[in-house]
Amino acid sequence: MAVSLPKVPARPATMPEPAIAANLPGPLAHAYLARLAALHDEAAETAHLANLLGRTPWASAALGSAALLCAFTGPWQPSVAAWLGMIAISIGLVAVFCRRANRAPFDRDMLKVFARNISAGLLFAGVVWGAGVSLVLPAAAGFQTTTAFVAGMAAVIAAILRARDVGFCFLISATAMGAFCALVQNLDGAAMAGILMGGAVIVATMLLMERVSSIATLIDRRG
Repeated sequence: MAVSLPKVPARPATMPEPAIAANLPGPLAHAYLARLAALHDEAAETAHLANLLGRTPWASAALGSAALLCAFTGPWQPSVAAWLGMIAISIGLVAVFCRRANRAPFDRDMLKVFARNISAGLLFAGVVWGAGVSLVLPAAAGFQTTTAFVAGMAAVIAAILRARDVGFCFLISATAMGAFCALVQNLDGAAMAGILMGGAVIVATMLLMERVSSIATLIDRRG
């Protein structure tokens, strides 16, 4: 005599994750949702770092172009040549880091190493750029020129990278070195204050934009 077994309804392929978790026992449901959240965070971090890798060459190109423009619009001096050499070294370091990361552009561990390396490279590049206040700009440059020189480049790098932590590396080092050079070169407190205020405005703008973006993302998820 044949025994008929009850049919178990198949789960639709498009069943959402909360519905799957609802059919699991309590502890398993919590573990399932926690694993999903962890996978989502890992995917978001990988996408963020991969985007950073893709934008970094553009930031290097902007830095090099701006350096050449500043160097060849003023009087040529040995200090300008030395400054351009250090800028070239910083761009070369960034290129090496990008080349290594491009061997595995979606490897999360490789991308984390790239983010640390690029932070160090931009920290050095920021110091070099800030030193341009003494090495490139004329001694008679006013606080408007020095502020635009430092804060303008920092804003460009931050806008291209769109990564707060990495952008801060260039911004903070360039602002600190630029303010120091402005003070030491001419004992110009106005220029130093202008550079510091420009950096503070960029920091506030970056934090505000990040906050607005996070709120927009939260609203989109809930909607």
